[in-house]
Amino acid sequence: MNIAKNTCLSLILLSLTYLAFAQTQMANHDFEQWSTTTQDKALPKYWHSYGDGDCKLKGIYSWGCSLTTKDHSNRVAGHRGYGCEIFTKTLSGHTVNGVITTGQMQFASAETKSPDNYTYTDKDNKCGHHAAMAFTGRPDSVYFWCKFSMKAPSNVAKAVFLLHGDVRFKDHSTYTSATAQKGKIGNAFCDFKDRNDGKWHKYKFKFTYYDENNKVVSQSSRKPSYILATFSTNRITGGGHNGDKLAIDDIEMIYNKRLSYIEINGERMEGFYPDIHEYILADEGDALMIVSAAAQSPHATVNIEQPCLMNNHVARIIVTHDDGQSEYVIRFVQEEKICQNN
Repeated sequence: MNIAKNTCLSLILLSLTYLAFAQTQMANHDFEQWSTTTQDKALPKYWHSYGDGDCKLKGIYSWGCSLTTKDHSNRVAGHRGYGCEIFTKTLSGHTVNGVITTGQMQFASAETKSPDNYTYTDKDNKCGHHAAMAFTGRPDSVYFWCKFSMKAPSNVAKAVFLLHGDVRFKDHSTYTSATAQKGKIGNAFCDFKDRNDGKWHKYKFKFTYYDENNKVVSQSSRKPSYILATFSTNRITGGGHNGDKLAIDDIEMIYNKRLSYIEINGERMEGFYPDIHEYILADEGDALMIVSAAAQSPHATVNIEQPCLMNNHVARIIVTHDDGQSEYVIRFVQEEKICQNN
């Protein structure tokens, strides 16, 4: 949104800091907090796995509950500090992926790909594990760091980030980014491959947003209530090999607060770079200087304090996103002063 006015606009900064900017990063996104640290069943705080899964298997299949209640995770040295390692196990001839999730895992069928087996946001805490992560941001993209140790380097791991409203939201292994579901707001489906060098690597994926009819939109006016995030050692349920390992660390939601361009009196400003935030331009005497600008992110807004005598001919451009603000400053000075400073 561009705001350009013919008079000096006085920004009320308190109105721009209308948010506490809470819940725009995932809780324990750096894996420094741990609920348990026992070998082979360590769990980072606010994350869940098989150990607290809701097993609904009946009859002769109920024996499988004891197998699924074993977490396949460890606390390890991370990209920075601690990280979480998940690993694949073979149980009674079945390959079970290593998984961590912010949601509640449910097992209700002996068939691993059954629609009765899924992860969901347990917003009403029916299972008592607090498997619902509050989240209100609309990030443009997500970064995370991973390190592989795979039996077959061609294996592809998976991460899914689902932004949704105040509903019991599901993540099933066969769901895709296009799957319709009540409360769906945005998602990032991330398949990423082992680089076969045993090192930490940074991965980046964009979020896609949807309207109430499951149509892709460039900008969402709806803010989520929760995020349902899941990492798996393999994008295929039951895929991979016994002993496959995936270490995860430093998940970061990115809120792009850079400008796309700045215009002065309707003309694009020369020498503009999105990552440079201060500029000095020649003041054209008595000419009125009108500044306009546009944000790169459709979820960011732009407010402009126009240059005038009261603010010493300084324009301030405030870009506000869900997690905070960035500021661009343009100082209009007499041309001879620019020469003296150079």
